[in-house]
Amino acid sequence: MPAIYDTFLIQEPLRQDPFAVTHNPSDTATLLEVYNKSSDYFTKRSRRRAVERLQYETGLLYMREGRWKKALDVLRPLWQSVSWRREGWWDLFGGLGQAVRECARKCGDRETVIMAEWESMCNVFLGNQDEDYDFSKCLEGMETLEAKPRVVVRAEEVISPLLSTFAFGATHGNVGYPLSAQIVLVSHAQKSSAPFTVSQIVVSFDGGQKDICVEHDPMRESISSGGNLKVYDIVLRKPTDNLELDSSLSSSDPHRLQGACDLTFSPGKRKAISFRMVPKDSGIIRVAGINSSIETNSFGMSHVVSQSGYMRQDDFWTTIAEGVSRRVTGSDGSNEIRIHPKPPKVQIKLPTLKKEYLTDEKITLGVEITNEEDDDAEITIEARFLGQADVAPTWTWVTDREPSTGCDDLLSDSKNRPMSRINLGQIYQSGKRKVEGIFTAKALPTEAILEVKALYHLLAEPDTPISKVLIQDVVFDRPFEANYDFQPCVDTKPWPSYFNAITDDDADGSAVGLRQIWQATARLASFAPEPLVIEHVGLEVMDTQNGVLCEISSASSGHVPEAIIPPNDFHERRYDTNVQKIDLDDRRSAAIQFRLEVRWRRQQTSAPSATTIVPVPDLVIPFGEPRVLAAVGPAHREAEAIPLAYTIENPSTHVLNFELTMETDDEFAFSGPKSTSLNLVPVSRHTIRYNVIPLVRGKWIMPHFRVLDTHFNQVLRVHGTGGMRSDRKGASIWVDTEE
Repeated sequence: MPAIYDTFLIQEPLRQDPFAVTHNPSDTATLLEVYNKSSDYFTKRSRRRAVERLQYETGLLYMREGRWKKALDVLRPLWQSVSWRREGWWDLFGGLGQAVRECARKCGDRETVIMAEWESMCNVFLGNQDEDYDFSKCLEGMETLEAKPRVVVRAEEVISPLLSTFAFGATHGNVGYPLSAQIVLVSHAQKSSAPFTVSQIVVSFDGGQKDICVEHDPMRESISSGGNLKVYDIVLRKPTDNLELDSSLSSSDPHRLQGACDLTFSPGKRKAISFRMVPKDSGIIRVAGINSSIETNSFGMSHVVSQSGYMRQDDFWTTIAEGVSRRVTGSDGSNEIRIHPKPPKVQIKLPTLKKEYLTDEKITLGVEITNEEDDDAEITIEARFLGQADVAPTWTWVTDREPSTGCDDLLSDSKNRPMSRINLGQIYQSGKRKVEGIFTAKALPTEAILEVKALYHLLAEPDTPISKVLIQDVVFDRPFEANYDFQPCVDTKPWPSYFNAITDDDADGSAVGLRQIWQATARLASFAPEPLVIEHVGLEVMDTQNGVLCEISSASSGHVPEAIIPPNDFHERRYDTNVQKIDLDDRRSAAIQFRLEVRWRRQQTSAPSATTIVPVPDLVIPFGEPRVLAAVGPAHREAEAIPLAYTIENPSTHVLNFELTMETDDEFAFSGPKSTSLNLVPVSRHTIRYNVIPLVRGKWIMPHFRVLDTHFNQVLRVHGTGGMRSDRKGASIWVDTEE
């Protein structure tokens, strides 16, 4: 009786396990159709692992059919992107790698064979005792080509049996100073695999640092070892200096620094390659990549690490007396370092700098440059004053006591501030060079910032620029301040007659109006920290208003010699000012603007002269108002009487009536009218004289002379002239003590 199978509980054998039975091509097509539909189904639902397993099964099905090209087209993309590698499913991923390697051999795909063989050497996979893991022979049995195939394997894309990391010995460095760095290479190959040799290791950097190239030299021994670790300390040289390296391996790239050590790796071995590098530029130096090249007779491979996470090194190995010491870097930034500018050893000094300078003076300042570097240096100096261009002085270098023209370059910075440059040339080690610069202080007191910069390079390192900057505050103060006293004087010349006026036909173009004489006293106060020599003090008229002429003459007769004014002391000068109206009928008040020009210098013989303008307040003269001037003459020694004269002036166009009164006092006696009246016609004046006998000595006495303008009912102020003191109460006379 034929067997009857119930399939409602158990599927048919072909459905239950497709590979457990022998099937015909129609069955293979059916399976491929099922795999494709299933893959589409799981793809829509983002079931990536199920899709990868179906693709794997599809590739194995093609292999069983002997369709190697089809199998490789399915398995190679899966092998490159499968999640099993990232998630550590090594058993499943190891089978996939073996399948890819077998398909690549059948198809003659040498690059895929090399990459799959390199990854299969990693110790995360279970080794096959019958399989030879000699990486250099991975292409044996395949057809030899004229050109060796070259493969680039990126550490981020495969499981590599060689781990390459890099670390700097510090997080900060300086231009021109050696930096310690280390490359650590670890072999994670299977124990049964043969040693492999790295031909060279190239470390590239971002930030201007030259590449580092370490060549394989089996004769170079390590300086220390411990267990599976060997530490090498190599010396980097330029390609032209690497005469000891094998010429067939040594690179002629001038942008590389080269060294050599033994780069043969047995399973589980670790090698730390230490070296020192000298940065040339400031900034951040970051490791851009580590390229390990393996060269065999049949192929070449480059293992590239370019992502910082794969290059980070947690340990820094150093040699000590007891063996090898490990230092934890403790930072994610072990493969980058910040390079600061080279600390300059050139010293800049200003030996003749003073604590403060004075406005308007021409200053010569010495600059001393000392080369304390370990080599001769080519040095250029720049100097400038920082601040606004209108208040900052302009620096100029001096050569042979004259402003430099040939070697001095006048430049401007980004803010249009003048900058002066001079080339000092070569200064030997421990040598000094002195230069001088001149500048003229501005007229306003200020505090400027002087910047002196030395730009240089060592003769042994012409490509490494170094700079040293000296910032110095320079204070400019006013040398003088002044106060002024304008005192009226009695004009001894007759006034023009109001009743006999000059007509236009008689006028010769000169001033014919009223005239007044004033004595200007300027008292200079020195604020300089040292004595100054006053060469000349001149009062000048800058402007006049309302039809007036002004002439100034010195109150001292003859030549005025130079004077020395100590610090915080005073120097006094007097000037006679003749002021006259152009027109006799003009009674407007006149305004006169002055300025005081002081020419001075320091006491040193070679000190240049400077001219300082000291402001002077305007003098306003009312020409239409009456006034009273008091003048004192020399005392009569016999009678001890002091002659005193009061001049009453009427410059107006009216007849004025005055009441004059001399009041008695306990400090003096007088002879003269005690009370009288006076009528003055227009443009006229009258003098009343008294003899005053002082009753006290060694003090100021004030005669109470009262002048009342009856027309305006106003008491006129009495102005004292030469030698007298005036205030609102009147004019005072100084009485000397008895001899």
